[in-house]
Amino acid sequence: MDDTSRTGRRAFSNRPGPNAESFAKLYERPLPYSLEAEMALLGSMLLDPRVLSDVMSIVTGADDFYSEAHAAIFQAVHDVYDKIPDADLVPILDTLRDRGKLELVGGGEYLAKLANETPSAAGAVRYAKTVADKARLRRLIEAADRMIYDALNAGEFGVEGAGEIIDAAESAVFEIAQENQRSDPQALADLLARELERIQAAEGVGISGVATGFLDLDKLLSGMQNGEMIILAARPSMGKCLAFDSEIVRDDGAVVTIEELFRSRQGSIATLNEHLKLTQGTPSDFIDDGRKPVFEVTTRLGRRVRTTITHPFLTIDGWRPLGQLREGEMVAVPRRLEIFGRETWRDCEVKLLGYLIGDGGLTGPTPRFTNSNLRIADDFAAAATEFGGVQLTLSSTRQHEAPSWRIVGSSDGIGVARTAFARTLREVIRRRGLTQREVAKRVGVSPASVTHWTNGAMAPDEAVFDRLCVVLGVEACDLASEGIAAARTNTPNALTRWLESLGLAGADAARKHVPPGVFTLERRQVALFLNRLFATDGWATVLASGQAQLGYSTVSERLARQVQHLLLRFGVIASLRLRWVKYRDARRPAWQLDITDAAAIRTFIEEIGIFGKEEALARVMEALSKKKYQTNRDLIPIDVWRHIDTARGERSWRSIAEEIGAPGENLHAHRRRPARARLAKLAEAMDDGRLRDLAASDVYWDEIVSIVPLGEQQVYDLTMPGTHNFIANDVCVHNTAMALNLAEQIARGGRTPDEPAKGPHVPVGLFSLEMSKSSIVQRLLSAFSQIDSHRIRTGHLNAHEMTSLRTHAEGLLETPLFIDDTPGLTVLQLRARARRMAAQHGIRAIFIDYLQLLSSPGASRESRQVEVSAISRGIKALARELNIPIVCLSQLNRASEQREGNRPRMSDLRESGSIEQDADVVMLLHREDYYHQGNEAWLNDPENADKIGVAELIVAKQRNGPTGVVKLTWDSKTTRFRNHAGTGWAGGGFAGGGFGGAGFGNYGGTAASELESKPNRPPEYNGGFPMGDRTGPVENFRDGGGPDRDDDEPSPF
Repeated sequence: MDDTSRTGRRAFSNRPGPNAESFAKLYERPLPYSLEAEMALLGSMLLDPRVLSDVMSIVTGADDFYSEAHAAIFQAVHDVYDKIPDADLVPILDTLRDRGKLELVGGGEYLAKLANETPSAAGAVRYAKTVADKARLRRLIEAADRMIYDALNAGEFGVEGAGEIIDAAESAVFEIAQENQRSDPQALADLLARELERIQAAEGVGISGVATGFLDLDKLLSGMQNGEMIILAARPSMGKCLAFDSEIVRDDGAVVTIEELFRSRQGSIATLNEHLKLTQGTPSDFIDDGRKPVFEVTTRLGRRVRTTITHPFLTIDGWRPLGQLREGEMVAVPRRLEIFGRETWRDCEVKLLGYLIGDGGLTGPTPRFTNSNLRIADDFAAAATEFGGVQLTLSSTRQHEAPSWRIVGSSDGIGVARTAFARTLREVIRRRGLTQREVAKRVGVSPASVTHWTNGAMAPDEAVFDRLCVVLGVEACDLASEGIAAARTNTPNALTRWLESLGLAGADAARKHVPPGVFTLERRQVALFLNRLFATDGWATVLASGQAQLGYSTVSERLARQVQHLLLRFGVIASLRLRWVKYRDARRPAWQLDITDAAAIRTFIEEIGIFGKEEALARVMEALSKKKYQTNRDLIPIDVWRHIDTARGERSWRSIAEEIGAPGENLHAHRRRPARARLAKLAEAMDDGRLRDLAASDVYWDEIVSIVPLGEQQVYDLTMPGTHNFIANDVCVHNTAMALNLAEQIARGGRTPDEPAKGPHVPVGLFSLEMSKSSIVQRLLSAFSQIDSHRIRTGHLNAHEMTSLRTHAEGLLETPLFIDDTPGLTVLQLRARARRMAAQHGIRAIFIDYLQLLSSPGASRESRQVEVSAISRGIKALARELNIPIVCLSQLNRASEQREGNRPRMSDLRESGSIEQDADVVMLLHREDYYHQGNEAWLNDPENADKIGVAELIVAKQRNGPTGVVKLTWDSKTTRFRNHAGTGWAGGGFAGGGFGGAGFGNYGGTAASELESKPNRPPEYNGGFPMGDRTGPVENFRDGGGPDRDDDEPSPF
C-alpha cells in the first residue's frame, strides 16, 4: 500500500493552522512512519489473534497507525477479537462493511494480502514497537506544530496567553514522554520480598516510612509512607483579620473596602518589604473569616483601624499581635503612600468639587457657594462658566455675612441641548424611513409633540424619551449625548445632576465626602482638588511662638479622614483631632487636620498650595527659613537604642559622636528618640544595614492612644506572598511553622536539633509559593538555634548569640533541603520541577506551601472547586510516580470557629473538591489557647494550664493505619514545634481540634517578638479619641479652617 492510499489523518489541534504534514514539508522531510511495519503488524494479528494482548501493551490504539486504512483494520481486528478470540476474516470483513470502511481498506483482497505476505506472527512485538515509536514522533511533531501556531496567535488566549501556551506545551511534551511508562503487573513473590525488606529495615524502630522527628507522630504513622499524599491543614493566618469596611488603596488609586476586595478577588495593593519600603503586591488568597470580636486601634495621628485581637502590627521589635500591645507603644504607619490614578477630569470640574465640598450648600434644590474672598469667587464663577449649562445668581449680600451665589440652569445651555437633540432626532427618523406621525403613534404621543421635539421647541420627559429610544432602536446616549434632562427646563441643572452622580447632592456639612472618582485622578488633579478645598476651610498661619502651621477643619469626620489620606499620597503627614467649637448658641464637633512638620509644610506648599492664600503661605515659608529643621514628631522609637548598642560593639559613645560629626555632643542614648537624620549618620558610622533601613524607611512611628472593643463584626483577611502584610486605613498590618519543622527534621534523618543522628540524611524538596527563600532560611536558623527570629532578621545579635548562630548554621549546612520559591506555579510546572529535583538530588519527600496557591489553567475555566480537585489529583499522581510522600499544606474554612471548642473536621477543608478522597493522610493543626487570647479568666484557670503553649496535631484520616491526636509543644519565640514531654498520641479515632500555623510563616503569633507567647488582655477603654487644645489663627473659622454659620447644619449626632 503506497502513500496515495492514505487519506487525511486526524489533526492534533482543533485550531486552524498548518497540519503535521505541512509542518513536515516546511523542513522538506516526510513525517516519520513505516507502512511496512504497520502491514507486518496487522498481518501478524490476522495470522495469530493471541498476539493482540502483547501488542496492546505497546500500541496505544488505532491512532498509532499512519495509514487511515490500517487504523480502520486495526480497530476492526481489535473489536472482533475482543468478542470472538478465534475469529477468522469473515467477521472482520463484516465489521468493516458495517462501518463503511471496507472500500477504504481495499476490500477483502487487501486483508488476505496482509495475512499472506506476513511469514510469521513471531515478530509482532517488534513490529508494534516500530509502529508505536513512529507514532510518538509524529505526535511530537504535531505538538510542535501546535506550539508554534499558538505562540504566533497568542492574542486568542487573553492576558494569560504566554502562560497558558507554555503550560499546554509542557503538558503535551510530558504526555508524550510518559506514554510508555506504564505500571506492568508484578508477581506476588516479588512484591512480598520487597515488603519484607521494608519491614526488616523498620524492625526495632517501628518506622517503615520517612521519619519526621516527632516521636508520637512517627508511632502513629510509622513515618511518612512512600507514594502517599499527606494533607496538613489549618485555619489561615490564625485570626489575622480586619473589619469588613477597612479601606485599602489599589494601585490604580481607588480606595476599596477589604470586603469589596474579597468579592472582586483581584487588585494590586501596597505592602511593606523587608527593607521597610512600600511596594505593590497582589494577594494570593482572599479569606472570609466570619464574625469575630473586633478592637478599634487609634493612633496619635488620628489614624484608626479595626482588627481582631490577634492581628499583628509592626513595632520596632517586629510584628506583634494586638493582644500584646498597650497604649503608648509605637507602631508603624505609612509616612507616604504615593499612589495616584490615571483618570482625568476637566480642571473646571476638579475646582468646582473642591469649592463646593468646602463652602458649598448642597441640601437645596440648587447648589450654592458662599465665600468672602473675591479672587476665590471669581475663580469659582470662571469654573462654573467653563462647566457649561449653568449660571450664577447672587442670593445673599447682607452686612457682616459673606456673599452667597446660587448655581442655576442656564437658558442658553438648555437651548443648545434642545437644538442638538432636535437635529439628532430628525436624522434618526430619516434613516429609519419613518414619518413623524408614525413615530408619534408608536411612542403614544400627539404628532404635535414630535413636531415640537424636532423643531427644538421642547423635549420629552424621561419616560417618554425611553419609549422613543425603543421605537427608534437607538441608545439614549446616542439620541441625547448629555441626557434628555439637559434639554428640559423643569429638571435639575447640569451641575446638580453631576453632583447627584457623585453622591453629593443633598449632603449636609456632616455628610460631605470625597467622591470615589477623585482617588483615581492623576497626581496633578489631586493636588488641584486639595488646593481649592484648602482655599475654603483650610489655613496657613504662623503662631505667636513662631511655629508655622497648616490646617483644615470640617464637621464631617469622613471628609477629614479622606483629606488626611490624600495628603499622605504626597508624603504630607497630618494629625487629626476632634475639637468642640462654638456654633451659634451651642457647641458642635469639628475634625481638624494639623500639619506642623517643616518638611511636610514645604512639600504641601511646593506641590499643592492654597489658592487665594498665597500671602499666608509666603509668611509660613519665611518663618521656616529662619529656623533650623527639627522635628519632635517624626522620630524613631526609643527601643532602637538597643539595636544601636548591639551594632556599635565595644566603641564608646564619645567616639561614635566624633565619627558622626558631633564631637562633644550628648547623643542621649536610651533617653531620647533619635531623629531619622541622626539615625542615618549612626547607621553609616556602624555600617549597619538594618539601621539604614530604619532611617530611610517609608514608615512613621505612631503612638497608640486607645484600643477599644467594638463587639463582633464581619472580618476578612488577605494573604500577601513574600511580605505577608498590607496597608489598611493607612496602617501597616501583617499576615506557618509545622511544615517547615517537619521538612527540616526529615532532611536531618528524623531528628530534632537537640538529638543525635538517628539515620542518614534524607533529601527533601520544599516548594514555597508564599514565602521567599530568604525568609525560610531565617526561620530555619531561628528554630534551629532557638534565637528570636526578629533578632536574626535584623542582625542585632550579641557575641554569644552570634557564636551560637554560626555553630547551628554549620549543623544546617549538611541538611539536604532544596527550596523552590517560584510563585504562581501550575500543577504541571510543579510536577516538572519535582521530576527534575528528584533526578538531580534524589529527594525522598516533598512539601508544598500551599495547595490552594497552585493553579490548573484547564480546570479553572469550570469552577474553583473543580480546579482544586484537578490540583489534588495531579499531586496524588506525582506522589505515586516518584514513589515518595508529598505533604501539601491546605486551608480550613471558618466552620470550626462557629463550633463549640473550635475543633476542625475534614469537612472543613477549604475548596475541598476531592482533597479528602485523594489524600492518604489528613492532619489538622489546633491550638486551643489561641482562641482564648486576652481571656485572663481562661488563661489563669488551673484546669487550662496543660493547654497553654500546646498544639494538637489531629490525624483525622489514615488510609492504612489508625487515627489519633498527637500533642506537641509550641515555642512562639523561635516558631518551633517540639515533642511534648510525657504524652503519647490518643489513638482510636479522631479527637478533633482547631488550627495552628500550617505554613512557612503564616502563623500570626509572635515570631518576631521577645515577649512571652501568653497573650494579654487589651487595655481598657480610655475615652476614645484624644482631645487637643485649639490651635490656629484667631480669625473666624471660614478663614481659619473651621465651620461657621454659613455652613449647612449638620445632621444630629
